Amino acid sequence: RAGALLLEDCAIAHADTQAGDFLLTAADGRQIRAGTVINAAGAWGAVVAGWFGDVLPLQVKYPTMLVTEPLTRQIGVSLGVEGGGFYARQVARGNFVMGGGYGHALPGDRSRPGPAALAELSRTAPAILPVLARASIIRCWSGIEGYFPDKNPVIGFSARVPRLLHAFGFSGGGFQIAPAVGETLADMALDRGRLLMADRFSPTRWTR
Repeated sequence: RAGALLLEDCAIAHADTQAGDFLLTAADGRQIRAGTVINAAGAWGAVVAGWFGDVLPLQVKYPTMLVTEPLTRQIGVSLGVEGGGFYARQVARGNFVMGGGYGHALPGDRSRPGPAALAELSRTAPAILPVLARASIIRCWSGIEGYFPDKNPVIGFSARVPRLLHAFGFSGGGFQIAPAVGETLADMALDRGRLLMADRFSPTRWTR
């Protein structure tokens, strides 16, 4: 409604700067020129940053997740154990969605849950929520996420390339804060404001 154009299935294969702008070339040959680029490529953010010479210490991991059968209402908040490898929430239908530990990569940007992580979840989950001791697991799955060593994301402009704005590496918390991050990125891209505690999220914090 605001006039944005969304291009689906448009994987960018190459990026370059040209006359002060960015020239992005898609895998199918389409070319896109832009005055500002926001690199919000998630687990692939460091690869995109590398196209422009920004080297960032992103670690790619594959979180293990599972969901139970519907159970009677037990909790109304999201639980997380810092350093304990367990987090869970109960959806309106009664299913528990939980995770902890990591799986492994498969070819083609795919992943599988980790057997060791699933085994550890089977021990940890009932210890924290006893109702889960006899719950049936409906399915399990994995994903692909990017993590930085300090667990903080990168949100800020490149020190090397003007008008290149990085925003990735949310270390598992990106969905929760995405609306606020999106508003902040819009303000930064349009020079309407700046990020609070910018040093903490700066792409250059490992090189200073």
